[in-house]
Amino acid sequence: MNYKQKIIEALEHYRCGRFSDAEAIYREILKTETNHVDALYFLGRIVGEQGNLAEAAKLIEKSLLLSSDHPERANNLGTIYQGLGALDTAVYWFGVGANAGVAEAHLNLATIWHAEGKLVEAENGYLLAIENNPELAAAHSNLSVLFRLTGRLDEGASSAARAIELDRHSPKAHNNLGVILHEQNHLLEAFQSFQRATELDPLYAEAYNNMGSVFRDNEQNDAAIASFKEAIKIDPNLADAHNNLGSIFQRQGDYSNALKCFEKALQLVSDFPPALSNMGGISHRQNRQDEAKEYFKRALALDPNYPEAHFNLSEVMLLTQSDLRKGWEEHRWRWKKREFYSQFRDFGAPLWDGSDLSGKRIAVWGEQGVGEEIMYAGILPDLIHPEREVVVECDPRLIPLFERSFEGIQCIARTDEVPNYDGNFDFHLPMGDLGFWYRPERDGFPYRKHYLCADTKRSDAFRRSYLKGGEGILIGLSWFSRNPEIGWEKSICLKDWLPLLELPGVTFVDLQYGDTIEQRESLSKESGIELIHDDTFDQLLDLDSFGAQVAAMDMIVSISNTTAHMAGALGIPTWILLSEVPLWRWFQDRTDSPWYPSARLFRQSRPGGWSDVMEEVVGAFSDWLINKDVKLNN
Repeated sequence: MNYKQKIIEALEHYRCGRFSDAEAIYREILKTETNHVDALYFLGRIVGEQGNLAEAAKLIEKSLLLSSDHPERANNLGTIYQGLGALDTAVYWFGVGANAGVAEAHLNLATIWHAEGKLVEAENGYLLAIENNPELAAAHSNLSVLFRLTGRLDEGASSAARAIELDRHSPKAHNNLGVILHEQNHLLEAFQSFQRATELDPLYAEAYNNMGSVFRDNEQNDAAIASFKEAIKIDPNLADAHNNLGSIFQRQGDYSNALKCFEKALQLVSDFPPALSNMGGISHRQNRQDEAKEYFKRALALDPNYPEAHFNLSEVMLLTQSDLRKGWEEHRWRWKKREFYSQFRDFGAPLWDGSDLSGKRIAVWGEQGVGEEIMYAGILPDLIHPEREVVVECDPRLIPLFERSFEGIQCIARTDEVPNYDGNFDFHLPMGDLGFWYRPERDGFPYRKHYLCADTKRSDAFRRSYLKGGEGILIGLSWFSRNPEIGWEKSICLKDWLPLLELPGVTFVDLQYGDTIEQRESLSKESGIELIHDDTFDQLLDLDSFGAQVAAMDMIVSISNTTAHMAGALGIPTWILLSEVPLWRWFQDRTDSPWYPSARLFRQSRPGGWSDVMEEVVGAFSDWLINKDVKLNN
């Protein structure tokens, strides 16, 4: 028998899809030549593709034991053993191929290590695969995922882009690039990558799921819901899509449907930290704090490095003041969250670890939003000392206020482009971490009537203008929050303020930032009440003028927003109307605020119940007016 000719004939059958004819030839050869290496191997290939992995492994392994001249075949055998679940044996044969320089074998080994969390070994394996075959697109694609997991987003984006360059029709590579672009907050580019992935593979459920996350983060909730539902339609068992759909319902306050989604996700994957954390989030919003804490702890038991669960746990611990130091410690995990990641500043110096600052220069930098910067600035006096140099990087709109208020600091404006501070500082620290060092205990808040100082001349001018040179009582109002997560929960429709606005003898001033003309005109049309609105400056752009305007008031009545923080920091009597479960900074079950001694807190007793809160405010306001009159007469 001419074995060589028979092998060529069988391979031709195989290439033409005539698998049974090819198989018959290989079996015929092996009847007379039981150790024919090629016949053993190619027969193993065919039976393996037909689903008989056990026989395939036996045949190919025998061929390899007879001849080691084909190391790429060792890689194929490893793939078969991997399919059989014999992972250790698969690793052995991948190793045989890798030792002979087979790029695919390095890739397969790295993929196994990657799944096992052995990221250093996996990275080395991917790099060796690329070294042996620079055009192996799958290695570049998988490496991009690893870079993302280790926080090297720029390297990850480059690897994903290289994978696409090598194989532009790979939906996986486009999806991987989209995930990284999303984490870098490049929402449009991320969307385009996911869109391309779904064009290449219309049944790519994960890409639809990821696209929904982009819509969600761009506050396009309807589009996000549609994308998550499409992902679920394609793959009803995709737990992450159910969880993400629930997160939209949760954001909208539809806790009933949100819980159904989270419960479905947990039915599919019982040990699913994101769904557990989201369940805890609902318990938190429904004021079941002990239950919420347990959900977050369960999530962390499964994934100790899950930043969302750490962050959510911190909010419960800070809200309840059960353990402030631990709460502040957990709060540091915010920098691992995607929405905070881009805010982190690199000053070319280590984070301050509480060590002696004598003769040192430390940069403290603002974070999150203007309200948070104002609140955390109340801790700056604890840090300021003649023997150290404190530099505060903050929103440029706050610089006039901060420079007037804090003697002994230098302020620099924060810009979108991070300047090169390397070598200029000994330490740096985000403002939010000041609490860990200076507010570790419930009773560790020093009494400061105020810590911000407004421009008094400007403030006096505002007051004279609003009262038209006469006497009277000025009350500033703010009723709306733009917070995309819970702004709807904090805000109060302007018409619902009527019980307060109808009180006689008071002049009310609009301190609500943003465009309020439609709301004020509607109020005037319905009630005849006019709020003073000052359009001589933009409150959002000119915070120094806004501070002077706030300081011109006798009192501020506000929801939880920047106005409330500004008023409290200036020491103006400030009444803050809070939802049943407010942001953690207002703490739980308190009518006062340790951040702002001039503040008084009015809390909902039930979700959405603002009428009772307004009734309480009106009653307290009447008493305050009486005392105010007595004070004025004296």
